[in-house]
Parts: sequence; structure tokens; C-alpha cells
Amino acid sequence: MTEARPRSRWPKRAVRAVAWSAAGAAFLTGLGALGAAPQPSGAAAVAPVRQKVIIRRIVKRVVIVDPVPAPVTIPASSSTSTGQAPSAPAPAPAPAPTTSGGSHG
Repeated sequence: MTEARPRSRWPKRAVRAVAWSAAGAAFLTGLGALGAAPQPSGAAAVAPVRQKVIIRRIVKRVVIVDPVPAPVTIPASSSTSTGQAPSAPAPAPAPAPTTSGGSHG
């Protein structure tokens, strides 16, 4: 029987050269496919009209106001000396509105 010689390995330099060649061929094939693609017609080649951009600034604020207490009424009693019901004191003024402390002042 004849003995088969063991296969010799390629040197690293040769393997790298084949890899770079294959990568370059694949890249050029992709460029060729893009170059062969049909071009758009003249009507589609016209630049589209740009739409007007509308910028709206929406500011939301929260105003917290303490509720105004109802005026105190004292029912007329029979023990008053003048016979008239005493008048209620004037209600306190409403507090100034306060904001929620948001970023927009």
C-alpha cells in the first residue's frame, strides 16, 4: 500500500490574501448591484415640497386656591337685648393664588 502524504497547510499570509480578495469581491458585487438598479423617472426625481413646520408651546399650570370658608351665621335667639340678630363678621379675604412650582414661571 502506498502511504498518502499528509496535506500541507497554507501559510497565514496566503489565507489572509484569499480572505481579503473574497471580501473585496463581495463589496464590489454589492456596488455593482446598486449601480445596476433602475433610476427613478423624471417626475419622481423632483425634490418634494417641504412642509411648513408648526411649533406650538403648550404651557400647563396648576393653580391651587384654598376654599373660602362659608360665613358664620348666628341664629337669632330670644335672649338678645335689642331684639335684632347680631350681624356676622366679614369673611376673610381669599388667599393669593399659588402656582404648583413648575418649570415655567
